[in-house]
Amino acid sequence: MSRIDLRDRGVLVTGATGAVGAATARLLVERGARVVLMSRPSERLEAIEDELAPEGAVAVAAKADDRAAVIEAVDEGAGLVGGLVGVVAAAGLVRPSTIAEQSEEDVRAVVDTNLYGTLWTFQASLPHVDRTGGHLLAIASIAGLAPVGLAGIYPATKAAIAEVVSQLRIELMHRETSVGAVYLGMVSSGMSDDVKAHEQAGPALTRTLGGPLTRALTAEDAAEQIVRALEHRSRAVVTPWWQIPVAAPQLAVHGLVEQGLRLSALAGQLPRGPVRRSRR
Repeated sequence: MSRIDLRDRGVLVTGATGAVGAATARLLVERGARVVLMSRPSERLEAIEDELAPEGAVAVAAKADDRAAVIEAVDEGAGLVGGLVGVVAAAGLVRPSTIAEQSEEDVRAVVDTNLYGTLWTFQASLPHVDRTGGHLLAIASIAGLAPVGLAGIYPATKAAIAEVVSQLRIELMHRETSVGAVYLGMVSSGMSDDVKAHEQAGPALTRTLGGPLTRALTAEDAAEQIVRALEHRSRAVVTPWWQIPVAAPQLAVHGLVEQGLRLSALAGQLPRGPVRRSRR
């Protein structure tokens, strides 16, 4: 597939008030993209819009778990920037805990933000991206491919995001529109700050991090990988590089299954017309 030229093209970034989302939005603006900044209503969203608006960015507000609000916000943002060639679903939340001890409130917040936030963003933006033959990119995590202590339901939601991406790659096999995921390790961000503040996870993380193979990525390092993945329509990117062996087996299986399905009778039943969005 052809490389995406982001200059003067619309790109949606969700989780735009987080460290990774904001760094990605800034880099996209530097590359000449017209960026739609999406997050829940907040002063932080207004601040980043004020920062990037002179370069052509616009902000739309929606809670990640509200499908109707996400659809309305994406449609509005796409209209403001003249369509979407790319989407970076970067909204994310972690609540450190054990599965046994995690509260219902925290479980629902993490599932709503990570899983439903990504799913509703993709459903809302697919018709727009399909018109341009662009690329959808989910921000997944190494934690979704291997167990992580004291992460609660977070790894399960990131594993689910990886499966959503795999399913979409099958559903879009007859189209120019493509989809992929970036599997991030620990990133210096508000999420990592939440982990460090946890009475058990924090001290353990402090003792673990710091070596060359465990040092956290900066948000800017993550943004470089994300924007590159968007430009090159990457199926899967793992960063930092030393975590590739952890991800490789599962990603290899996904690739083999995808190729097998392309040769199956099921491939002939998949849609070839314009992507349509359910109204319900």
